[in-house]
Amino acid sequence: MPSPSDERGRYSKMKESRDVKLFLNDREVEGKAGQTILQLCQEHGVEVPTLCYSPHLSVYGGCSLCLVEVEGARALLRACSTPISEGMRIRTDSERVRRVRKLGLELMLSDHVGDCRPPCTLTCPARGDVQAYVNLAAEGKFQEAYEVLMRNVVLPASIGRVCPAPCQEKCRRNLVEKEPVSIKHIKRFVGDFALANPGSFNLRPAPYNGKRVAVVGGGPAGISAAYFLRLKGYSVTIFEKEEKLGGMMRYGIPDYRLPQRVLDAEISRVLSLGVDVRLKTALGRDVSLEELRRDYDAVLLAMGCWRSSPMGVEGENLDGVLKGIEFLYRVNRGERPTLGKRVAVIGGGNTAMDAARCARRLGAKEVYVLYRRTREEMPAEEEEVREAMEEGVKFVFLVAPVRIEGNGKVERVVLQRMELGEPDSSGRRRPIPVPGSEFPMEVDCVIAAIGQTIDPTGLPPELTDGRRMKVKSDYSTPLEGVFVAGDQFSGPDIAIAAIGTGHWAAESIDHYLTKGFPKAPFEYDVRRFDLTEEDFAHVPKAPRQRPHVEPASTRLEKPFEEYNAGLTEEQVLSDGRRCMECGCQDLFECKLRRYAIEYEVDPARFAGEHIPRYEDANRYYTRNMDKCILCGSCVRACDEWAQAHAIDQIRRGFETVVDTPFRIPIERSDCVFCGQCVMFCPTGALVEKKAPRKPHSSLTIHHRSACNQCSLGCEIVFHLDSSTKRVFRATTDHDNKRSFNRGRSCWRGIYNWEHLYSHRRTKGAYLGRGTARRAISDAEGCEILRREALHFLESFGEGAVVLGVSGRLAMEEIAALKRWAEELGVKRTVLLEGGPVVTLEALRASGIRRTTSLDRILSSRRALLLGGRVSKSHPVLWMHLKERVRREEMSLAIVGPCEDEDVLHYSDLQLSPEQLMDRDLLGGLVREGASVIASEDLLAPHETEELFKALAGMCDLQERVYLCGGSPNFWKALEMGFSVARELEDAPMVVLAMESNLNEDPPRGAKGLASKASFLAVLDCLDSEIAWSADLILPLAPLAERGGTLYNDLGEVIEVDPLPFHTSRSIERYLGS
Repeated sequence: MPSPSDERGRYSKMKESRDVKLFLNDREVEGKAGQTILQLCQEHGVEVPTLCYSPHLSVYGGCSLCLVEVEGARALLRACSTPISEGMRIRTDSERVRRVRKLGLELMLSDHVGDCRPPCTLTCPARGDVQAYVNLAAEGKFQEAYEVLMRNVVLPASIGRVCPAPCQEKCRRNLVEKEPVSIKHIKRFVGDFALANPGSFNLRPAPYNGKRVAVVGGGPAGISAAYFLRLKGYSVTIFEKEEKLGGMMRYGIPDYRLPQRVLDAEISRVLSLGVDVRLKTALGRDVSLEELRRDYDAVLLAMGCWRSSPMGVEGENLDGVLKGIEFLYRVNRGERPTLGKRVAVIGGGNTAMDAARCARRLGAKEVYVLYRRTREEMPAEEEEVREAMEEGVKFVFLVAPVRIEGNGKVERVVLQRMELGEPDSSGRRRPIPVPGSEFPMEVDCVIAAIGQTIDPTGLPPELTDGRRMKVKSDYSTPLEGVFVAGDQFSGPDIAIAAIGTGHWAAESIDHYLTKGFPKAPFEYDVRRFDLTEEDFAHVPKAPRQRPHVEPASTRLEKPFEEYNAGLTEEQVLSDGRRCMECGCQDLFECKLRRYAIEYEVDPARFAGEHIPRYEDANRYYTRNMDKCILCGSCVRACDEWAQAHAIDQIRRGFETVVDTPFRIPIERSDCVFCGQCVMFCPTGALVEKKAPRKPHSSLTIHHRSACNQCSLGCEIVFHLDSSTKRVFRATTDHDNKRSFNRGRSCWRGIYNWEHLYSHRRTKGAYLGRGTARRAISDAEGCEILRREALHFLESFGEGAVVLGVSGRLAMEEIAALKRWAEELGVKRTVLLEGGPVVTLEALRASGIRRTTSLDRILSSRRALLLGGRVSKSHPVLWMHLKERVRREEMSLAIVGPCEDEDVLHYSDLQLSPEQLMDRDLLGGLVREGASVIASEDLLAPHETEELFKALAGMCDLQERVYLCGGSPNFWKALEMGFSVARELEDAPMVVLAMESNLNEDPPRGAKGLASKASFLAVLDCLDSEIAWSADLILPLAPLAERGGTLYNDLGEVIEVDPLPFHTSRSIERYLGS
């Protein structure tokens, strides 16, 4: 298998002159001899989908997604491996090509198991990113949670009060405690937070695009559509027949559930974007559809379902028979109709609950809800039913009205008992009348709340049959430029569904006005329906948080005041953490799902038996073979980037999986946990362990930084959430050939940054040990540090204080510490990490300059490894060396003891240090172009000096000796006057300035110094074992947050740009530098 450098080399050797003329999608272009079709397309900005291809990996051609049509070729050709030729005619997006690509995607997805998005999000009619805003709220990031909500849920504070929360029904927390996460109340809290903080709404619409859209109806669907259209730059006008906007949310939901001030505040935010409103303007009365079509580029009808469905019984026109919607409309306008003492409400939905509870608030002594099925079949929200019962509403089930009797006014309703039969189209059992079971109920008023339909007034016959709208799934109608959303599109539904259809209709209108035809967004998600309680038996139980609700007596005393207080901030933080973060962690990076949506796949037609695979996890990443598409990217990445070949495809046919040889545990394989396989995986089959409460809201923001955990100073790329307030992942840049690692990585840089969010971060300055320890201010801690150092120097002399510094600190900080020591008179300044210092002195004595170029080392035909620890101490350097050896461009000879099987395997010779003194043997090993890599001192100083003098006489070693330091800035700090801490070094007072991490022991020099100190001061970012044994602790932010300069082994200057976390706890600040 060719290596990635082979592929890049082949491409770089192409003729620079463009001497191949051909046609790409009927456009004449020029290419270079040797280019593949895919490279040509990428060069000319033509996207060809790929799953197994990467410019950084050898060509595999396994996914067949890059197939293109070439004139004259009988079959479609793989663009990734087919070279271009003179006169070739290529089509990358023909109907034939799209059909075959779609087929390939559907075959892959037919055997793909998992959740793309979590069930809560997929159940939300508006597709609110539930997982995102819940987890952001759990982190206390309420502003960020609000921004996520406003991508889909336009009126979160209002919806959070009235939504029946279908998302909670599907919450998998129900499989743990049978209680979901309180999604609805968290949404309300975030919405209320935003309303209480005026600066939270900072959206800016796109510039006006010159197009005008009329929205008829100012309910949730119309407001949602206007919001999303305005954000896209359209001029939007809402036509509303009532005095205020809000539609059914204002006139159909009582104030005790949704205070109008909340609705007003949220609507005003939408209007502040520049949405025009014309109130008291009804379609058919004040403006015609023809006028709107003439004056606007598109018209959206979102007028809801305001006509109550008739009961179809004798006597329903008697005085005292009210229609549910009209009754609530009057109540919400401030009217207080006289109902009498006994009220019957017909129906079982939320409208019936609102009507019954309003009747109690208007003075009715007895209120009955009459429903033809049982309580289990009632569509009303359980919470509404329970609270209605608490308020004295009585429920009579399995009855239906036969007729209403009275002399001009309601006196009684005659009911017939029902029994349940087989399920009907709704999935509920059909009520069947019981013959001879009629009985009367004396009442003063009947409120019919059995359903609603559209009001066709003002609509032409092309749009409605009198009961329903004639509308397509893309929200368009038979009339050009006229669209429908909300209840008018779907029939009576919940408010969040109206908000959703308003959004999707706005997208369809945008597509119509920009592309020439309407098109609603296509959705595709892989879903799981097979999970049971057993799958979550390991999850610790945590009780659900519930809001404070006033007792029924108080609710009736203050009839139309809001009685549900919502969750407190503490409750939101607690309940949000109950979220189990379902769904795929690679949602926003998964190429498979992106292409599935682009090609509008339907894999169900290939559904068949699935062979269950497995999911396992190690310390650093998770493997889910049910999501693997066998693209081979991970196998090639392991082989070509990690130089390990720890995994491969095993078995055959449908049973093929990627695994270790003989399925041994990954920890026992050749895996070095560099993360390259995870980086190259195009799906969620390989996912690194990320920060807890990972962001789910969007693609991440990349922040270039550098690893300071060894002396190489490799570049890493931190992935921050959209608020740029937290790191949750690290990768490398495979295109950056100027960094030392050149895209490679090891476990330290990719995974060992948990201290950035660990609960063990030092939270403040402390003085004293054990139970006597107390918190102090940073300034007080700095003053104590200075005072104690002066005290020990005056009392015990200039050797009484040792300053121990880690080379992981920024060079500016090391310099500041050196100046601080000099100002106080501290003479003993040591480095906590070790390194081949003896070898450095021998080089100086021999007049040999150590290298400043990695390429000069890698170009050597022979390399002497002084010490066998390089694969563990400097893994990325070892990967570079291994690649050269595997390509037979370098041979290695290891000097000294070595227990690393990998180093031994790739070395053709192992010598003892004493054998190096054999000049004849040494002369046979080295020749022009040889290099030396020293990771430890093996010989005495005089022997090391003799060795290098002998080597200098045998070959040119100038710039060909690589010294592996113990940390970044190690060699620079030595130049500044620091020495390496000796094992037996001690002093009465020790000051340690270092940067600990969670997965490695402290520097070897730190423990010895700390154990012998009478007074120990520690500056660290973690509450490490050494820190908690200190008399004085000063907190540091990690270097990634502080920023600064690193000097690696080559002397290269690496600027660490601080993360945007606004943390200023740096050593320079403490010392006043």
